Amino acid sequence: MITESEVLVPARFGGAPETAHGGYTCGLLATAVEVVGTPVVSLVAPAPLELPMRLEAGPDEAVLVFGEEVVATMTTTAETIPAVPPVSALEADRAVEAFAGRVEHPYPTCFVCGPESVGGLLLAPGPVGPNAVACPWVPAENSPEVVWAVLDCPASWATDEPMALTRMAAEVLAAPRVGEPHVVVALQVQRVGPVANTLTSIYASDGTLVAVATAQWAVLEV
Repeated sequence: MITESEVLVPARFGGAPETAHGGYTCGLLATAVEVVGTPVVSLVAPAPLELPMRLEAGPDEAVLVFGEEVVATMTTTAETIPAVPPVSALEADRAVEAFAGRVEHPYPTCFVCGPESVGGLLLAPGPVGPNAVACPWVPAENSPEVVWAVLDCPASWATDEPMALTRMAAEVLAAPRVGEPHVVVALQVQRVGPVANTLTSIYASDGTLVAVATAQWAVLEV
């Protein structure tokens, strides 16, 4: 049975100018229905901000539509997502100092990592190894959509160059605890031509693995 509902992304959760944050959009779709397995979301077109979209959901699948255009689709997989090895809170704190986005950022108002974001998370993932980044995160909110967004942006800073998110799968193992320090670490695991693949993990202060994600990226078109 297919059900339809209306959803929109508030302006606060922006990514590229005038469009919804990719990871947030993925989380919105991934949590639309209860699934067996891991949700996998493919982004087809940018989602708008503050405009109603149609969410069509069925067993273990969903489609997000704006007007007559498909924005994103969700299916599931039985494959597990490997975790990125953790780094210490001290190493994550130090990595922030070398966050490349302070000097040059493709989307400076991005909800998660934009240094000019108003009401955003202001995450600043910096290098902790070859194609690896980390940063601290103290959640003020822990909705699934926000957790997916947090799993998104650090991975973009682990890639070789600015890229656009095209596909993302994630497992939220436990809701991050509001007000408690966490560490987000991301790693580029493969680069083939214009496409990169990444892994991201979120760890609680006691080292508990909170969430994992894998994502595919494509080089931004100039």
